Amino acid sequence: MLFYSIYPLEVILAEEGEEKPEQWREVEVEGKKVLVTINSRGEQIITRLLSTDPADYLDPRWSPGNVII
Repeated sequence: MLFYSIYPLEVILAEEGEEKPEQWREVEVEGKKVLVTINSRGEQIITRLLSTDPADYLDPRWSPGNVII
């Protein structure tokens, strides 16, 4: 069976008693809106790019997993 969702698999499969899922925050960087999570060191890590311009998705600076400085 296939299951399509906009939520990460960790959030969907989380069981009761596990630690809370990551908190997401929407920020604007260089005119681009991105969804970020904050790790234990306080760094903002890109989770998702929120853009309607296809060229933005080809730019490696906006790839998920990159750290925003």
